[in-house]
Amino acid sequence: VMEFRDMFWAFASIGYIGSMSGFAFVLGLCNAKISSKTFIKHTIIIIIVLYILSFILLRILYDWYFLIQAILLTIILLAWVAGRKCQVAALTGGIACGKTTAAEIMKSHGLTIIDSDKITHRVMNNIPETIAQAFPHDDVLSANRSSVDFDKLSKVVFANRAKLKKLNSITHWRIGFEIIKEILYTKFILKDKYVVLDMPLLFETGFFTYFCFPIVLVFLDDPEIQIRRLMERKQNQMSREEAEVRIASQLKTEFKKAHSDILIHNDGTKDELESEILKKLFPAIITIIEQYLYSLYI
Repeated sequence: VMEFRDMFWAFASIGYIGSMSGFAFVLGLCNAKISSKTFIKHTIIIIIVLYILSFILLRILYDWYFLIQAILLTIILLAWVAGRKCQVAALTGGIACGKTTAAEIMKSHGLTIIDSDKITHRVMNNIPETIAQAFPHDDVLSANRSSVDFDKLSKVVFANRAKLKKLNSITHWRIGFEIIKEILYTKFILKDKYVVLDMPLLFETGFFTYFCFPIVLVFLDDPEIQIRRLMERKQNQMSREEAEVRIASQLKTEFKKAHSDILIHNDGTKDELESEILKKLFPAIITIIEQYLYSLYI
């Protein structure tokens, strides 16, 4: 009986420490995203819950009370700091709105860009048979059947919302996992300070909107410019109807504007785009990084 009880409380302790560390990590991650007033309120609530649970648990393990308390608080503090260090900005925008050009400009001025499109292609090319099985009546693979033909796949899924939803259910969690791995590698191994996640479907996937800050939206006011740019892309060779279908498959620009932190207007030239990025983005991102992420850099 004693062995069972000891094992139970050992597992309970591990689960408890893991849960509290997870809470602390998420709090640190969202530190810059939420307002200071909300942050203080949430922090106080979690601290109260933490000490109530630690009192109940550690009274049972009284002989080791102070040592376990010290270890617990150290782990939680480290998890919170790690969450702060994982903070990244996000760059998004509708198709043919100039997001890729904006990313190139940011990279040329010293920001590290995590390209979710490249990660998506890598993930999907690792599971070509899984994707082919999901669409048995459509030809979505390359001629040698070893990789995904993204032009073919795009035409299939963007013409049918049910198929798009099916593809997303297969790929989104895999892509999200790889993006998280890339963020951790970039922040902790490469130790890059200013990191931007380039993600066209940021709002459509939802998850990364909770902790990416600031969210930068590149947009066009004139839909005709967007359609023309999309049709002029050599790699796509789209008709006007196909371009309109592709644009309609994405969330409306007004929704994205309402949920973004920095708006970059791109109806003009590349030089005008670069000027707007330098004026709006760089002062904001440097301030945020310095204020929130590295005040407790270790």
